[in-house]
Amino acid sequence: MPKYQFDESKPIKVYFNLHKKRFSIMQGSLVVQHLFYLDMQDVTFHVQPAGNAKVRREKKKNVHAYVKGMIAPPNNHCNVTKIGALAYNPYKYKTFVWKDTEEPIHLADWVSLDADYRLPSDERKPVIWAWKKNY
Repeated sequence: MPKYQFDESKPIKVYFNLHKKRFSIMQGSLVVQHLFYLDMQDVTFHVQPAGNAKVRREKKKNVHAYVKGMIAPPNNHCNVTKIGALAYNPYKYKTFVWKDTEEPIHLADWVSLDADYRLPSDERKPVIWAWKKNY
């Protein structure tokens, strides 16, 4: 059985699923898999303004922010250098941001997305690290 239940040669969209407490992987318009951890490369960060405004207005979260890119080759961390943690909070930000400076980020060479499966599900939160390719 393949590791992923989607076509690795095509882009994916990934968002943190608040009900399953893991990442939902979309290809096209379908959710094709749920994962606790994945690496992506050539990434763009997207926040739909209307969804962000709705969260702020209704004080109820909805799916409106996601990471888009390609699945990264496995075990390829020797070719990248970690540069910082990222965050998205719809009540505070209108984009994904660097956690330490709160400056917006829109692109990344590589990201690691982690929803620690070892934690109880009610304690799980998405953790996103950005990496830079070593050329």
